[in-house]
Amino acid sequence: MEGDCLSNLFLFLIRKAIEELLKEAKRGKTRAETMGPMGWMKCPLASTNKRFLINTIKNTLPSHKEQDHEQKEGDKEPAKSQAQKEETPKKHRSHPYKHSFRARGSASYSPPRKRSSQDKYEKRSNRR
Repeated sequence: MEGDCLSNLFLFLIRKAIEELLKEAKRGKTRAETMGPMGWMKCPLASTNKRFLINTIKNTLPSHKEQDHEQKEGDKEPAKSQAQKEETPKKHRSHPYKHSFRARGSASYSPPRKRSSQDKYEKRSNRR
């Protein structure tokens, strides 16, 4: 009985493979009629790197742990109405690699002083 089932499965798979080959041949024929002999060629473009895309999407979405943590913090704070949220000004974040005046502190630095021609001459005469 098992042998009969396996042979039926085998015949089914062979039929499916033949159907797919015939479908591909029909598509190729249609492409050849419209594009000429180049229609039989495979597309020169590489297939999409689906693993890369899936990993990129996963990494850009916030994780469930972060969402749960934010929800817990939100539960601790009293609920604000929409009007109160609009009134509070949003803090602007500065770019991490660009210097801002606040980040430098209160000390202001001047560029190094250029030496005049007299200073250069005096140093040369002192060396002698």
